[in-house]
Amino acid sequence: MSPSAESGLVAIDVGSSRIKLGWFPPPTACTSEGLTDGLPITTLRLPQPEATLALTHRKADPGDLIAKMDQWLEPFSWKSARRLLASVFPDVNPLVAELLQDRPRQITAGDLPLQVRVDQPDKVGIDRLLIAVVANRLREPHRGAIAISLGTVTTVNRIGVEGAFEGGAILPGLAMSSAALHAGTSSLPYVRADSAARPPAAVGMSTSGAIAGGLYWGAVGAIRTVAELQTRPDEPPPHVFVTGGDAPLLADQLEIAGAPVCHVPHMVLVGMAIAAASVS
Repeated sequence: MSPSAESGLVAIDVGSSRIKLGWFPPPTACTSEGLTDGLPITTLRLPQPEATLALTHRKADPGDLIAKMDQWLEPFSWKSARRLLASVFPDVNPLVAELLQDRPRQITAGDLPLQVRVDQPDKVGIDRLLIAVVANRLREPHRGAIAISLGTVTTVNRIGVEGAFEGGAILPGLAMSSAALHAGTSSLPYVRADSAARPPAAVGMSTSGAIAGGLYWGAVGAIRTVAELQTRPDEPPPHVFVTGGDAPLLADQLEIAGAPVCHVPHMVLVGMAIAAASVS
């Protein structure tokens, strides 16, 4: 039996350091009651994964990764489901094929309902484009969007008022910045980006505190500055969408041009579920 949308979707997002899986169950029939005039109640909703898994693949044992992913998939009827892959780290793709006992369909820019207005559209990370697809589902038609992904790397991406992906900026994520400080010096310790339960003080009273404050507020300042430079004064304030593992740490500080920030978990996986409708 060939995989089909009616049997659900396994979405696999291979990032720079982590692999994320999302299980989207089969779509169900609409059960909404009609209004008094007989029209159905309709709402634009994002497809949501029923379950997710995230594992670090850098320096991980391949056999251990496969075992953990296989165990996670076991409760789902995934063997008759569609399998889609979005990858920015090709070395991991064969491992995914081994897990799924078949080569999954890899999503490319041409599969997406998205205009890509950059110099080399085929060179843009598919994760950035999938985030833009989701932003287009959420934004108001007359307003553009800034879609920010906070993971191993941070990307700040502009979606124009017409819905086109118009490029953006890429900078180190919190953990990468901390690792670079530690590796590039003789005495600075590695400080976990998520070690603080609340935003750290900008004036650290210890070396670790100074690093934590510098990493956190440096990231906030860089992201806000880049995002503000991506806005245009002749346009309404953009929507700001934030996703990624560090989003809970930073989202509250990232108001751009007076626009509130909306934290949208799993934007890459959700974008894959949206794209699944047009991928053969």
